Amino acid sequence: MIILPRPERIVLADDRVVEIWEGGDPAGEPVIFHHGTPSGRLQASLGDGAARRCGVRLISFSRPGYGGSTYTSPSLASVGHDTLLVADQFGIGDFTVLGASGGGPYAIATGLADPQRVKAVGLAGGVGPWRLIEPPDPDDPDLPLLALVDAGDVVGALDGFREQAAQDFDRMLSLDDADVVDAFFEGVPGEELGWLDAAAREVWAADMREALASYDGYARDNVAWGGAWDVDPTQLTVPTWLWYGETDRMVPSSHGRWFAQRIPDATLIVRPGEGHGRTIFGHWDELFSALGAGRPAV
Repeated sequence: MIILPRPERIVLADDRVVEIWEGGDPAGEPVIFHHGTPSGRLQASLGDGAARRCGVRLISFSRPGYGGSTYTSPSLASVGHDTLLVADQFGIGDFTVLGASGGGPYAIATGLADPQRVKAVGLAGGVGPWRLIEPPDPDDPDLPLLALVDAGDVVGALDGFREQAAQDFDRMLSLDDADVVDAFFEGVPGEELGWLDAAAREVWAADMREALASYDGYARDNVAWGGAWDVDPTQLTVPTWLWYGETDRMVPSSHGRWFAQRIPDATLIVRPGEGHGRTIFGHWDELFSALGAGRPAV
């Protein structure tokens, strides 16, 4: 059983509130986890057991606009710097960072924010600048909104993504917890959900309800990594691990190859026959061990 913590938060020097989660081994090597999209701090608790086994002190925080974390303008770089401030609040010096799905770009931003302090970066199904990577789809509803970003109308794009989120999630969030999870993963093959046991379902429902208290974080994410990036992956100098699923339709392995061709010290692993969820949530022990965080799982 994964025990969900009571809401916890820190206040930064500029009075911004950041909701946090901490688990794993309190005396372990610190790993800061950047959650996916949409999600929040509680997603990290899915790796709590593996973190304990591997000797990892696992920390996460809800990005601006998710849950009770104060909203800020869309930016990857700003969250990278926020990560350093969160580490300061925990009294952490050096640490490793891991980003899942929509959290991947923020893991890169953290490695760029202080390469002397960040020992390694990991991306599990981490999204890249997808308009540069994937073949254009004229029916993609995100494209008109990102065209607004390109034209300088960030406010209009954010409003559009909030409306999109309401269409996607309002009904889902009106359901009971079991149905929230079923609705979120509707259409995902059963063999891809082996990691989603009863405890994980409980976490997922709680995370969705907390993270999507408003749609500000979802909109912010989509603009921050859907528009022009304000960080440059080619400048990332720390060891970087890239894990992608061969059959992932949400974030195809082409994203991993794109990063691997541009990040100087990158290791790409493409998992045969695996999709998005298993790539991220089915291999926590391996992720922690590969990143050099803590001791190998036994």
